[in-house]
Amino acid sequence: MTAQSLPNIVFILADNVGWGDCSAYNGTVPTPRIDSIARDGIRFDNYNVEAQCTPTRAAILTGRMPIRSGTSTVPLPGQGPYGLSPWEYTIANLLSDAGYSTALFGKWHEGEIESRLPTNQGFDEWWGIKNTSDEAGYTSYPLFSESGMSAPKIWRGVRGKPSEPVDEFDMRTRPFLDQWITDRTIGFIMDKAQAGGLFFVYVGLTQLHPPLEIHPDFRGKCGGDIYADAITEMDYRVGQILDALASA
Repeated sequence: MTAQSLPNIVFILADNVGWGDCSAYNGTVPTPRIDSIARDGIRFDNYNVEAQCTPTRAAILTGRMPIRSGTSTVPLPGQGPYGLSPWEYTIANLLSDAGYSTALFGKWHEGEIESRLPTNQGFDEWWGIKNTSDEAGYTSYPLFSESGMSAPKIWRGVRGKPSEPVDEFDMRTRPFLDQWITDRTIGFIMDKAQAGGLFFVYVGLTQLHPPLEIHPDFRGKCGGDIYADAITEMDYRVGQILDALASA
């Protein structure tokens, strides 16, 4: 196959979304942009998933049962090193070897030490959070200062260099995280499209995972139901990515 016949790939993983949350699956909150993917592409009716964040992501990235990659449960704070082993061969490795530019924006949750971050697992660059979205609330807990834990951060990294913190991950930044993830995704798509190369981008949206702190543009959109507000934002962010792909 030639490069011209290969597809660009955008994979969007929305955290903590239930079977009936999208209107394509009879959800009560309108999700027209997500529904358009079901209408124009493939709508799957058999819903079989891992029950937690880390094994779900590991299965998607490796194509293997999570127990085989040592990622069958979500690690607890202070549990120690965890995540995909450096020798795992991920879809990002596969596509990188095939000539794709690769990026991950959003939630990772497959390892927090330097040897187990996205740029060690086939991604050329990444921006987002290492672990669970729960961490946004940690510094607001009364006893956090006594825990000895470092304050959670938003991170950025490129292949071959150590990742670095770029902002606090707390209840101040929490509402804006999916906007920033989407902005960086769109920037990556437009840059790679203009350059004419193949690209793969993994988009790990976070908003439906607690703690829910709604973006001000979507707060109160659904009559005071914050979960519905979060679904509305999720649909909007997916639409922004679809629009970028259409114009690239």
